[in-house]
Amino acid sequence: MNNTGDYKTMELNFQRTIPASSAEVYDAWLDTQNPGNPWYQSDRLDFKPKPGGLYHFMRIKDNGKEMPHYGRFVVLERPHCIQLAWMSLFTRGLESVVTVTFEAKGQDTLLKLKHANLPDDSYGHGHKHWEVLLGQLADRFPARQG
Repeated sequence: MNNTGDYKTMELNFQRTIPASSAEVYDAWLDTQNPGNPWYQSDRLDFKPKPGGLYHFMRIKDNGKEMPHYGRFVVLERPHCIQLAWMSLFTRGLESVVTVTFEAKGQDTLLKLKHANLPDDSYGHGHKHWEVLLGQLADRFPARQG
């Protein structure tokens, strides 16, 4: 683990096998209307998925608290990899890096998500919510009948 400024940092890693092609899963991850990605059901969204393109999305909690997230697309290599610079209140001002890879496994896709340079505290550990989103993404694709 590193020290960046005043924060000890960490990374979180997740993976999920999804019953769809790498291209289908890649496209679903960028589809703002698809559950299972960070932009879905944003209260406000500015989204330009191209290398160097910026994004900003806002979630507004039931209590009215605004939860802004923003960054830029670093890598978009369909159907293999998406990498984002990611900042939010929960990164405590650190620019974290989200890398999503899509690896063909027969007819399925092994999606791996790494979120690096997160503060090693309760805010950073809150990014374990990625596991929920990946489950929602996988649920978008019906299981294949054998």
